[in-house]
This record gives sequence, structure tokens and C-alpha cells, in this order.
Amino acid sequence: MKFNKMNMQPLAWLGLFTMVACNVSGITVAELQARLAKSDKLTIIDVRSPIAFTQGHIPNAINVPASLCADKKLPPLGQVIVCGEGLGHDSAESATVTLNTKPGITAEKLDGGYIAWEATQSATTRDKGLQPEALNYITYAQLKNVTNEDVVLVDLRKQPTAARTALGGTNAASATALSDLGKEFPGLPVTQTPFKATQPQKSAKAPATPSLMVLIDNGDGSAQSMARTLKANGIQRYVILAGGEEIITRKGQSGLQRSSSGFLFKKPNANPATTK
Repeated sequence: MKFNKMNMQPLAWLGLFTMVACNVSGITVAELQARLAKSDKLTIIDVRSPIAFTQGHIPNAINVPASLCADKKLPPLGQVIVCGEGLGHDSAESATVTLNTKPGITAEKLDGGYIAWEATQSATTRDKGLQPEALNYITYAQLKNVTNEDVVLVDLRKQPTAARTALGGTNAASATALSDLGKEFPGLPVTQTPFKATQPQKSAKAPATPSLMVLIDNGDGSAQSMARTLKANGIQRYVILAGGEEIITRKGQSGLQRSSSGFLFKKPNANPATTK
């Protein structure tokens, strides 16, 4: 299938996982490490933002943000590995499709992106030592558009307690039932614990990239707490649904509510620094 360059306009950050990107070829971190060890001639293009790239990237990678891939003039680089965030809401797949339309370039996506690379303790340019806490978030709109198969929803929500009446009893009707995640995000598996999340199958020679876990709570801070537990156990491929259960009931519409995730993409202030 051929694509007219005029139709490959830079995609907005929320325009993730388009239909043309569904069948993009990808390689695992283990496969990339093996190819680098053999000194295979390849170029790693990091399509994250310049800010994220500056904070840390795979050594010798070059930065071409996904939104610029369509118009960026590149030489015939040959084999190219495209590295995105790996958090389920970047444009690595679309960037891979775009790069494959350029003469002399054969592009593959790095499964799991930079997060998967970093999780294996592979070499990066990130500074060592204490770093400000940075938890990963995803918006409702982004999650609704996720179509890749390695995403698992982790349901940390608790059933709401029925409100007490003036006479000291309870009113069961006043307790709002939780949203049905299966209906809200069809096709995405749901689990109650991230440690039992189903992992995608790859092959005996190439271990599968761990599933991206989406942590969903209902305003009690359990998503952030679980995220810290995952990080302490060396698990980096997670995101917190910003707004949690309340943003689901609002169908993504903003409001004045406060939730376990705070306002969209606001980092929690607790534990201001963590060790890498």
C-alpha cells in the first residue's frame, strides 16, 4: 500500500495507533540487544519529545519527534529501529509507517519503547542518582484509542459504600455501581492484580515485552501506591488512568473533581525523590 505524503501529515499526540499502523513490524528489546552486540548496521530513531529525549535515551539514538517524521528529510539510513515512549499513547507505530515510505529506509518499532529498554537495565544516557518522582499517566481519550494487544487494565477500584441515612441505616440505592471496564474498553483484558497480568507470547528465542498495565482506581490513591510498588519491583511498563473511575463515568469530560490521579498529568507531590 502506498501513501501520498500529503496524507501523512504530522499526527497530533492524541492521534495514536491509527489503522495504517496496526500491522507494523516490531522487535523486542532482547532482539535489539542481540543485533547491537553483532554490530549490525542500524539507526535508532527516538520519536519522543526533545525534552524526554534529553532526559535519557538509548546511546547513539537520534531524535526525530513523531510529529516531524513526515516532513523530515532523511538520508537512506537502511535498517531503522523506532523508539517511542512505550506507554500506550505515543505515535511510534504511525512514525514507523511514515518512515517506511521514505526511500532507503526499512523501519521497525521497538516493542515496549524506551520504558521497556530502560526496564532491562540496558545502557541509557539518563543521569544516575536521585531523580524527581515521575509517574506515568494516560488520559481517557488516549486509552479509548489504544488498540495494541499488550495492554492490560488493572482494576484497583473498590465498591462504593452505601450512604448512611439520618436514622443510622444505609441506603443501598445511593451507592453508585462501578463502571464496567469490559464494556467501556472492549477488547482489553482486565485483572485485579498486576502480578497476574497476562503476558503476550513472542517466541522461545525472543522473550515477550511485558504487558503495559493501566492502573485504574476510584479516588483513594491506590493507583499511585501500586505504581510505586511496581517501580520498586523493577516494573516500568505501567500508566495511571488520569481521573480514574470518575473520568470514566464522565466519559472523559473534564470537571472540577479531584481524584487519585489529580488533574490530568499532574504529578503527585508525595515522595519528591526516588532512587533510580
